[in-house]
Amino acid sequence: MRALPNLITLGRLLSAPVLAWLLIQNRFFWALNLIVLAGVSDWLDGYIARRLRLDGRLGVILDPLADKFLLVTLFVVLAVLRLIPLWMLALALGRDLVIVLGATLLRLLRGAHKFLPTMLGKVSTFFQIVLVLLSVCFAAFPYQIVLWLKTTALALSAAFTVLSGLEYVRIGIGMAGRDHNN
Repeated sequence: MRALPNLITLGRLLSAPVLAWLLIQNRFFWALNLIVLAGVSDWLDGYIARRLRLDGRLGVILDPLADKFLLVTLFVVLAVLRLIPLWMLALALGRDLVIVLGATLLRLLRGAHKFLPTMLGKVSTFFQIVLVLLSVCFAAFPYQIVLWLKTTALALSAAFTVLSGLEYVRIGIGMAGRDHNN
């Protein structure tokens, strides 16, 4: 029972290539269902871990890794299929690259070990997920209202990706000026 949350997370991680295949095969309805199932599994593994007080080190690493791998996979495939603009893929990957490089430099050069997500970062991720859902939804159900919602999600995703990226840079610069070894 202790391994159940990690097994659910592992299933989400392994769903990324399946989702990529479904999208490439234009099986948007099935991809949409699997994306929803992945979202439910993300909630479920966290709920089980909290409910049973299972906060293992593997889950702390595996859960965000599965989430990021799934989101990046979906962004790349959706951009290749031209369901989201290439500039949005570049913006999202660019922000993540800046965060990872900044965190790595802070860890190596300044000894910083704690990097917490910000509220803007969480809002950015939320709108990126909504953009993915609506992009696949529009591919499966090409109605005008879904296109309008997708376009709105794209604008909000882009805005919050930029804002959160700038916030992480500001925080990183502040951390670089502090002594983290004490």
